[in-house]
Amino acid sequence: MSPFCIKSAMMLELSGQPWQRSDMLDPTEMPHRKLPVLETPDGRIADSDCIRDWLEGQGADFDADQDSAARAHARAWVRLAEYHLGLHLLQMRWNDDAVWPEVRDQIFQPVPEPMRDEISAPVRREIQAGLHWQGVARFTEAERMHRLEQDLEPIAALASERAFLMGERITSADLSVAPFLISMLHTSDGSVVSKRLRDDKILCAYLSRVFETVPLP
Repeated sequence: MSPFCIKSAMMLELSGQPWQRSDMLDPTEMPHRKLPVLETPDGRIADSDCIRDWLEGQGADFDADQDSAARAHARAWVRLAEYHLGLHLLQMRWNDDAVWPEVRDQIFQPVPEPMRDEISAPVRREIQAGLHWQGVARFTEAERMHRLEQDLEPIAALASERAFLMGERITSADLSVAPFLISMLHTSDGSVVSKRLRDDKILCAYLSRVFETVPLP
């Protein structure tokens, strides 16, 4: 469910560090009360960016062979994915009434079904309020899709010319963009956004290349 957890798992795979996955549905006892969290000899590392910093401190380089301009571009792709594609992902999961039941049943699966609506409703309202405050929830669906297209089109343009966003080698840009796209793709068969991505052969081929290059356990 979490593109940030997917990103972190991919970084761990590429780093060469030994690691083991541990799933948790309630992260309230974790730093920042969210996932991912990496257990290390230096303590718990919370947040995928901090996990990246720690792994790079151990010798990993997710933008190897990239010059300073390319590294800057990769960082911009990371931010676009996590702060714009991420908003669209939250919107489609928590604000789309056609999608919400599927998302609710995945996230709140441990909660007995008769209680699921009652337990999930305040969480959903809090996230909806945040999306409204930020602004993405105030747009019409057509306006949101137009904004999303403005992100997807340049990704597809690059993916049609090269294996990965920055060239023939996977970089930090792909490690953020691909997890958000795959999360959108698989959110719901009933989602307009999911269908948009399923119908895009270029982006689907790009995602296949990324996850064939960095297969996850």
